[in-house]
Amino acid sequence: MREFNKKLVERNKVINLTAHKTEEDSWVNNIQDSLLFLDAFPKTGRMLDIGSGCGCPAIPLKIALPGLDVTMIDSVKKKVDFLSEFGRAIHTRIEDFHERDFDIITARAVAPLPTLLEYALPFLKVGGLLFAFKGSQWQTEIDESANALKILGGEVKDVKVHSESRVLIIIKKTKPTPKTYPRGKNLPRTKPL
Repeated sequence: MREFNKKLVERNKVINLTAHKTEEDSWVNNIQDSLLFLDAFPKTGRMLDIGSGCGCPAIPLKIALPGLDVTMIDSVKKKVDFLSEFGRAIHTRIEDFHERDFDIITARAVAPLPTLLEYALPFLKVGGLLFAFKGSQWQTEIDESANALKILGGEVKDVKVHSESRVLIIIKKTKPTPKTYPRGKNLPRTKPL
């Protein structure tokens, strides 16, 4: 874990991967933040990390839970190049991704929950779980997600609060998502359900 953090901070000097510039700052805000809710995660399964960025939470979770089969995706090529040193990383936008039936999806600082649901639920198998790392507006995001949950086939299973700004929302996929999702042309972001 410390070795990954060290490499992350070093590479961050060359390409912008994270706002956290020192090893200690990155350790607290990237690594520890990724592992705050470790007990909530299954120990095995196919996991997709959307908008992986600097590799958090995907890489710390994979190190802590080696039974996870992790795929990371990001739309920024230089980030994917870095991520590929640590595991399976794909350069793509979620709307263009074609793999399905993941057991677990994670997302940290990707999009508001209604948009994130459209990015994630089509790629989960029924019974699969979305782990959305959220901040202080988590309740508002849940309230604004009722329509998206209904259309896409999900329900809020649990909310774990570590502090006001560190919250994990766990969404369970309860039924198949219509094949028309996710919509293209950036519609999940510009016109959320």
